[in-house]
Amino acid sequence: MASRGRVLVAMSGGVDSSVTAYLLKSQGYECAGATMRLACTRRLDEEGARTCCSLSDIEDAAATAARLGIPHRVIDLRPVFEREVVEKFVRTYRAGATPNPCIDCNRYLKFGALLDHALEEGFDYIATGHYARVERSRGAWELRRGTDAAKDQSYVLYSLTQERLAHVLLPLGGLGKEADVRRIAREQGLSSAEKPDSQGICFVGDDDFASFIERRDGRSLPEGDVLDRDGRVIGRHRGALRYTIGQRKGLGVAAAHPLYVTALDVEANTVTLGGVEDLMAGSLVAHDWIWSAPAARCEELMAAAGEDGAPVAAKIRYHQPDQEARMSLVDARAGAAGGVRIDFTRPQRGIAPGQAVVVYEGDTVLGGGCVTAVGGGR
Repeated sequence: MASRGRVLVAMSGGVDSSVTAYLLKSQGYECAGATMRLACTRRLDEEGARTCCSLSDIEDAAATAARLGIPHRVIDLRPVFEREVVEKFVRTYRAGATPNPCIDCNRYLKFGALLDHALEEGFDYIATGHYARVERSRGAWELRRGTDAAKDQSYVLYSLTQERLAHVLLPLGGLGKEADVRRIAREQGLSSAEKPDSQGICFVGDDDFASFIERRDGRSLPEGDVLDRDGRVIGRHRGALRYTIGQRKGLGVAAAHPLYVTALDVEANTVTLGGVEDLMAGSLVAHDWIWSAPAARCEELMAAAGEDGAPVAAKIRYHQPDQEARMSLVDARAGAAGGVRIDFTRPQRGIAPGQAVVVYEGDTVLGGGCVTAVGGGR
C-alpha cells in the first residue's frame, strides 16, 4: 500500500497518543513517534504520581513506538517550554490574572516548535491524541469539536490557524475514550491501555500555584488586606496570588451570607470579596486574538451583522456549555488585532482577565483570544 504521507506523532506515553500512532499506521501513513522533553524529568517512582513529561513517560512512549514498529525520537524543547509556558504562567499570575498553560503548550510547543520541527524534517503532518476534528469544508480547513462531548478538546486548540491546520491530523476526534480508545489499546496489547489520564499542570504537580511561585522567587508572598465591596477592611490574606476570581472556600472571613473573591489588586495587594451578583458580567473584550477559521470569512460575518455583532456560541472555560453571544470588533480598522468584544445573552459568572474565550459557529471553532477586560454589557 502506498504511503498516505509522513506523520510525526506526538507521543506522551499515554493511551491517547499511543492509539493515535496505531490508527495512523493502520491507515497507511508512514509514522514516527516524537516525545517532547519539557521540564518534568523525574521518574514517576521517585516522585509519586505525576501529570506528564516524566522520564518514565518518555520510556513508555519509546516502548509503544517499538511495539508498533515505528521509529521514536526525543526532542528537547525545554528552553521554549520555560520561555513560552512557565514564564508566561508566572508572569500572568503575578499580574493577578488567570493563565491557561495548556493552551500555551499547544500553541507554542505541540503545534508550534514540534510542528515546525516536523516540517523541517520533511514530514507532511503532525498528529496528536486530542479529541477534536480537522476537516476540509468550503475551500478551507475547519477545526471542529470532538464527537464525544465529554472529551472534546477543541477549546484548547483555538490557536490552530489555517496554515497549521493543513498539517494536523487528529484521528481520535470521532471516537470515545472508554468505548473506543481504551478498547483499541487493550485489543492491540498496548501497555498504556489502563494508564490514567493526565491531571493538573505538569510543572506545578500539586496544583499549588502560589507555592510554586514562592519557590521560584525564593520568597514568601506578602500578606495584605481583604476588602468588602465598599473597600472596608474585613480580614487579612496570606498573599493575593493564592486567590482566584469566583473562589468561595478558604477565604478566612466569617459572614452571614456566602462570599466570593470578586477582584484582585496585585499592586495594592488586596483581595475583594462580594456576593454572587458581583461576579456576574454581560460582556468581555479579548486581545491576542487568533482566527482558526479563515479571517476574512469571520470578519465578513461580523460586518454583515452590523453593530449588534455576529451570533456565536462562546465558552470562557474548558468544560463550560455553549453560551449564546454576539461577537464584534472593538476597532474595525485594526481588525481582530484591535480586540474582539463578546456580548452574552445571559450574564456570565466569574469572567477573569487572562482566561481564554473561544467562539464557535455550530461545531466549528471560529477563533479565540485572551480576556483583557470584563464589562456589564451594552
